[in-house]
Formats: sequence, structure tokens, C-alpha cells
Amino acid sequence: MARAGLRSISPSSARVRRSRAWRRTLRAAWRDTRVLVRQFRWSLTAFVVLFGLSATCLHFLYVAPGTAQRGLSWPRAIHATLYMVFLEHTLEFPDQPPLVQALFFIVPVAGVVVLADSLVRFGVALFNRHERKEAWQVALASTYRDHVIVCGLGRLGYRVVQQLLALDEEVVGVEIDPNNPFLPELQSRHIPVLVADARQSKTLMRANVQLASAIAICTQDDLANLDIALDARELNPGIKVVLRMFDSRLAERIQRGFAIHTAFSTSWPPRCSQQRPLAPRWTTASTPMASR
Repeated sequence: MARAGLRSISPSSARVRRSRAWRRTLRAAWRDTRVLVRQFRWSLTAFVVLFGLSATCLHFLYVAPGTAQRGLSWPRAIHATLYMVFLEHTLEFPDQPPLVQALFFIVPVAGVVVLADSLVRFGVALFNRHERKEAWQVALASTYRDHVIVCGLGRLGYRVVQQLLALDEEVVGVEIDPNNPFLPELQSRHIPVLVADARQSKTLMRANVQLASAIAICTQDDLANLDIALDARELNPGIKVVLRMFDSRLAERIQRGFAIHTAFSTSWPPRCSQQRPLAPRWTTASTPMASR
């Protein structure tokens, strides 16, 4: 792909990009945590309720055997409850009252049978996000605004992403093939890539198409490209659309009939190169694609 006209990124721009990437990662982590909390909300609620009731009962009602002193301090009650959840006891079994005696049986059983398993799975999911690649990519994509979505990350799509990054654009990728050889490199550059079918509206929504500035559709199927373009326009009427077309006559009809900003064909470089670009930043990104 031609590289003429690409502007270099200044050190200050690189710093801004790194800062923006850190903020985006933090927002994605917060969003992903909220998703996990909703997923485990009943287990977490049960744990909080049981933990709170147990600590409260121990604070107000616990009476150690052989003494008349009632209640524990809050720190000691919380500490004792934590141990009880995991089948450990730091307190002697009370002679009374019955409610506190029941807690010595209920809390350990509930902690092992119900809560421990859910909390362990929640903790693993929370701190091992790289093993939940799809969910994390969706969370990361949800933080993007005014970005460009590239659908189809084959040779052409990969080169489009490279030029967009050189133009300091923010990119979210969509690729249907999980074995695409370009995916590891793109993800290593912290580009969100959704491995899904872009023809499904929910995939475009996960790529945050509603807030995207443009979409470049680079698959090798004309009808699939048109389907994706129409879905994107339906979800975001103001989005700029660039799609790859092999049939020059169909490309021209699509441009006239659907108001696609730029429709091009791999066999149609002269006409495409004379068209007005989507925006100044898109000039270099759209013109060389027609040379394929």
C-alpha cells in the first residue's frame, strides 16, 4: 500500500495516545467489572447479606461460655465471620442464644456449598481477564468514541488498519475467522478485535457503531459488505461508509442509491481516485485501497 502522504506522529501525540490508552483500559476494566458483578449478583448479594447478619449477631448477641459478657467488637465479629465462612473457628461454641448457635452451622455450610464456589469463579474472572478474551475485547471496544470500525482483517483490512493507525485514528476491528494470522499482531498493539460475524447487528453494536465516525468494510463478499453497510447506516445514520466492491457496476449503483460516501471496486482505481474523500484524514486511507 502506498505510504505517501502519511503524517508522522510527534512525541507529544504519542504521549497523548498512551495516556488515552491507559484511560480507556481503566474504563474498560470498570465496565467489565460491572458486567461480572451483574453476572454474579445473586451470589454476591447472598454473601453480603449472610456476612452482614452473622457479624451483626456476633457483635450484639455472642456470649462466650463461662462469661456473662455479651457481644464482640465489630473488628472481632467481622474477623470471626470470615473464618466461619471457610470452616475455621476463632470463637468457642456458645451455650446460648440459639440464633448464634445456628450461625456456627449455617455460615460454614453456606460458605462452602454456595458462596465459596461463586466467589472463587468471580475472582478468577475478575483478575484473569486475558482468559476471557471475547468479553474483554467487547469491554474495551465499548470505551471507543469517534473511531473507525474495520470489518474483515485480511490482507486489505490489515493494511487499512495500519494506515489508519499511521493517521492517528482509533480503530476497532471485526473479523469472523478466529485463525486469522493478523489477529495476534493487532491485539498486541492493543486494538480491540471482535471475533464475530459483522453481518449481525449485535456485533456492530458491540463495536460501538452508534458512536463510530466511520466504518470500512473489507471482506471479499460483495453482498456481505452491502449487508454490513446497511446495518451500520441503520444503527448510525450519520456514519461514513467505505466498502470494498468487486463489481464496479454494483458499486456505482450502491453509491447512487444508498448514499454510501465512497463505494469502490478492486477493478475501478481511476474513478475512485477522483472522488472527493470522506474527510481529510481519510484521503490516504481510501485511495490506495482501490488499487487492490
